[in-house]
Amino acid sequence: GYERMGAFPDLYKYFCQRWQDVLRHAGFVGVVLPRTAFNTQGSRAFRKWLYSTATTHRIDFLVNTKGWAFSDVTPKYTIALVIAEGKRPRSDHRLEVLGTAGSSKEWRHQAEHQGIRLQPAALGSGWETPLLRSQDEADLLARLREGFRFPVGAGQRWSCFPVQGDFNETVDRRFWSGHNHGQPVWKGESFVQYDPTGSGERWCPVTPVVTKKVQKLRPGLKSLLAGTVSVAVRREAVRTELNRARVAFRDVARGTDPRTILASLIPPGVFLTNTAPYLAFVNGDPTDQAACLAIMNSLPFDWQARRFIEIHANFFLLEGLHLPDLSDADFNAIFHAAARLSAVDDRFADFAAATGVEYGPLSPTERTHLRIEIDARVSRAWDLTAADLDVIFRDFTESAVTPAYRSMLLDRLDQLT
Repeated sequence: GYERMGAFPDLYKYFCQRWQDVLRHAGFVGVVLPRTAFNTQGSRAFRKWLYSTATTHRIDFLVNTKGWAFSDVTPKYTIALVIAEGKRPRSDHRLEVLGTAGSSKEWRHQAEHQGIRLQPAALGSGWETPLLRSQDEADLLARLREGFRFPVGAGQRWSCFPVQGDFNETVDRRFWSGHNHGQPVWKGESFVQYDPTGSGERWCPVTPVVTKKVQKLRPGLKSLLAGTVSVAVRREAVRTELNRARVAFRDVARGTDPRTILASLIPPGVFLTNTAPYLAFVNGDPTDQAACLAIMNSLPFDWQARRFIEIHANFFLLEGLHLPDLSDADFNAIFHAAARLSAVDDRFADFAAATGVEYGPLSPTERTHLRIEIDARVSRAWDLTAADLDVIFRDFTESAVTPAYRSMLLDRLDQLT
C-alpha cells in the first residue's frame, strides 16, 4: 500500500493527517513500516513530510529472517522501526539510522548502539533512506552522492533514460509463444555482467504490430529527462537503440545478492522483456554507452546501489544514483576496457569498430585486468582511498570479489594516485 500512496493523494493526505494527530497528542510515537516506504517513488511525498514536517529521530532496519521478529510478515522483506516527534526539525537536526539486524542477537546489539547520524547529502533527491551499518559507510555514501545524477552522465558527457524493455513478460507472451523463428527474446536471466549468454531465449516473429510496439509511443514518460526532452526526441532515441547494441540491466536486483547491478551490452537484433530494461541515449555514441556500462558494473557504483535497492533496480532508484566526474584519461580508459569486455564475438563487430577495440573471446586473466582497470579508474574519479575500498569490500562476499582481486585493485589504485 505504501508503494502506491502517491497514486492516491486523498489516502496519502489522510495517512499523514493521522500521523500528525497522533504526534500532536502523544509527542513521541513509534511505528513499524515496510522498507518500501523509504525507497519507492509512490511514498516520496510521505518521506518528505516525515523528514521536513515531523522530527524523525531514529529508524532501525531489520530483516525478518525466518520470522524472528514478526511471524506474520514475509521473511524476505526489510522492515523499518521509526521513532518520530510531533514538531518541525531544527536546522541542525540529524536523522539516526542503523541496520540491518537479521536475528534477535543482532537486534539486541543494534538497539544498544547509537544510530548513524545522516547528513542531508546521504539522502536521495526523493528522500530515499539508505541502509547503513556504520558511520564510515554514511560518510562514504555522502561523498559518492556528490557527483552527477545518473541520467546526465559522468560530467554530463551523455544523457539517457531507462526503458522498460520491448515486451511485458506476462501480457505480451502471445507475440512469441509457440514460435521458433524471428528475433530472439531475452529476459533478465539471459545475461550477467559483460556476458550476454542469451540463456532461456525465445523467438518472436517480426510483424508490423511487433515493430510498432517496440518503438514505444511515449518512452521515458516518468524519467527525469521528461521535463526537458520532448517525447519526439525520446522516441527517436528508442529507435536508435533498436538498431544497435544496447545497454541492458536486470530488473530483479537485491541488495544482498553477490552483485546487485547486473548490466551487459546486448547484441543488435534481440528483443528484451520488462525484466531486462535498457538505456536509451538521447546524447551518446557507443563510447558513451561503454563508459556508462563500465560505471554501472563497477564496485563503487554497485555499493552505492546496495544502500537503496531492496528487490528491484527500479527506474526511480536508478535515476537517483550518482556518477563521478570523469577526466578525459579516465573516460577513455574505462570505455575502452568495457567495450573490449563487451565485444565477446562477431555479434558486436559494429560496436567494436565504433569503439576502436577488437572483438572475440578473452582469457579470464585478461578480463580480470580490464575489470580492475575500470574499478580503479572509477574509484579514483570519486577520490576514493584504500580505506574507502575496504569499506566497500565489506559489503561483498569473497566469492563475489575474491581476495586476489581486492589486492590487485588496491595496487592499481595506488599506482594511479
